[in-house]
Amino acid sequence: MKENSQSSDFLPAKGRLATLLSNSINISTYEMGWTMAMELRDIPGIGPRLKERLVQHFGSEEAALQVVLGGDVAALSGAVSERQAVSLARFASAVRHRVRPEDFLATEEAGRVCDQILRIIAGFAHTDYARLRLSALFPSSSMELIQENRRLAGEAVSLAQRLQGTGIEDLLRKIGPLRERPSPRVRDRALVVDSAKVLEGFRARGLDRLIDLHLVENPMELRDVVGGYRQVGFLGDLEFESRNLENVESTEVWYLVPEAILAYFQENLGIIRAALSAAEILEQAGIEEFPGLQGTSALMADLEMGEDQEACRLHDLSQQLAPAVEEAFSWANGEIRRQIEASSVTLGGKELLLALGRGVSEVLGVQMRGIYQRVLRDAAARALDRLDLRGGEAVKLEEVFAVEAGFPLQMDRGALRRFEQEVLSAREARILRARRRLASELFGRKEAVKSLIRYLMEFDFRYSLGCFCLSSGLVEAELTSHPCIGFLEGRNLFLRDAEPVSYALGDTSLTEFSERVSILSGVNSGGKTSLLDLMAQVAILAHMGLPVPARQSRVGLFCRLFYFSKGRGTLSAGAFETALRKFSAVEDDQSKLVLADELEAITEPGASARIIAAMLDELNYHGSAGVFVSHLAGEVRRFIKTPVRVDGIEAEGLDSQNNLVVRRSPRYNHLARSTPELILARLVRTTRGRERDFYRRLLDKF
Repeated sequence: MKENSQSSDFLPAKGRLATLLSNSINISTYEMGWTMAMELRDIPGIGPRLKERLVQHFGSEEAALQVVLGGDVAALSGAVSERQAVSLARFASAVRHRVRPEDFLATEEAGRVCDQILRIIAGFAHTDYARLRLSALFPSSSMELIQENRRLAGEAVSLAQRLQGTGIEDLLRKIGPLRERPSPRVRDRALVVDSAKVLEGFRARGLDRLIDLHLVENPMELRDVVGGYRQVGFLGDLEFESRNLENVESTEVWYLVPEAILAYFQENLGIIRAALSAAEILEQAGIEEFPGLQGTSALMADLEMGEDQEACRLHDLSQQLAPAVEEAFSWANGEIRRQIEASSVTLGGKELLLALGRGVSEVLGVQMRGIYQRVLRDAAARALDRLDLRGGEAVKLEEVFAVEAGFPLQMDRGALRRFEQEVLSAREARILRARRRLASELFGRKEAVKSLIRYLMEFDFRYSLGCFCLSSGLVEAELTSHPCIGFLEGRNLFLRDAEPVSYALGDTSLTEFSERVSILSGVNSGGKTSLLDLMAQVAILAHMGLPVPARQSRVGLFCRLFYFSKGRGTLSAGAFETALRKFSAVEDDQSKLVLADELEAITEPGASARIIAAMLDELNYHGSAGVFVSHLAGEVRRFIKTPVRVDGIEAEGLDSQNNLVVRRSPRYNHLARSTPELILARLVRTTRGRERDFYRRLLDKF
């Protein structure tokens, strides 16, 4: 047996990835130093009941706190709901970098965009663990956390590129937490001891839940126990011999109850085989090395195969032996009847005198003995042809046919039962030896297999992130300290076949314009709201430390993102007050990005322009960046006191179906025409006479 020498199998043997994965859910000594004073109750969302559940699950408050602060979503999800696990993991990351997950996303709309991004990212996960880990990502203003995630994303993309076309995705989808279920109880074997102390030791190890245990004091009691089982293991000094009795050679569980070891691997066979195949792909790709991989793969193949050919032969023999013998004797009796009925007996003078002296039956027996011997020999041959016998088994079969002449012939059922029992015993012994051999090899590999599964689930977190970045064509943004955001050929992740768009606020060096605050005008359905979504996506992904959906981009480090969505008509006085209270948060001097979609709907049109102008001036006063989508751009400009640019998404016209032909990238310093204006211009071009004059008068009002 290889005992525990295999316990380190599968641990990654080389590479930066191995270091990253092994440290992914551990807290550094420094970080632990300033969190030592924390208790579970100090963590948001952990009340008395949840604390009790965590302590019970992980064994102590210290262990539970270590898992929470380590952000181990997989471990946490075994004790709490998935949503709670993600929330706690986010908190752990926030604690390490001294930020709060909710700080950056200052409005519900900003949270909506972030949640939608996370759903898209999580859709690339192949395991539940990776999905949970990806869902725990969050944007922040911590440059340390951003840089940490940028390194993570870069390595993730490299992994995705190196593993394209390997098929590892299908294998990862089969991987999940290993199931721990009670081992099935062995009912056809028993363990017998003649020492009460040994018996108590076995019970203390829980063996009585796996197999029957018996205490005997003399050979008679031992004989009684042996008679009730197919196989009995005996540990003691009593003398007793039986085909079903063996002396125990080891008290290890792999020897006493190998089924308890094998059951764990059989229960998780699909997961383990997929994990081994995935690890082999990683080895072939030169990403990691896993010592002992081939040996364990061979053991899993043996486990999957089950009984070997000899055990299967013995099983078939035990099932076929009695029917073959029954059929042979049935044939023999029929053949004897046929030959006797077809024969006649002729007695000579001497035989007649012998019959008068010894009796007719003896004379007839002598005459028929040859028939019986030939038929029995042929019957045994018939049975032999039907059975796959090896070694001395043919001799055992002959004993079944070694019967006295008579009619009908009667098989030796005692010999048949002994033969059947020997076959069954041989099969059981062979299976038990094979199970012990396999269990002894796997006994020390359980923790190694667990380590491999944990490694691959953590690997899938990174690999899935890389698949998202690669599939979405994301490019790392350039980060800067001053407030700005700009991108070239950005693509909205929420749209299928999105048209590339370029836009910038602040000094991004991507355009000649450097205003940090703008008003975005343009036609209805021209893509203004989609542009705001794209800007939010770029800002959120960049502050997560992930690449963004643009060919080139530059993003300033903002403390908060405000996104105000489009209203649905004029709001009530109470809703108007609520909206103003939310916006008042931009008053502080923290750098922030504000995106607002048609805020004129918050109150009467006459007041909207003044309010929007005041809001834009506030952004400029406090060194922030922002863009407001508005159909009141012309009016707002009248009340603005600071440098605010007016840009426009311009429709180049209408097609023959009156559909807008739109240039999606905004034109800088350009007030775009509205949709009604374009429609009137088309009507002027396509009509004549008084009707045309009517449309022209309306158009002149613009």
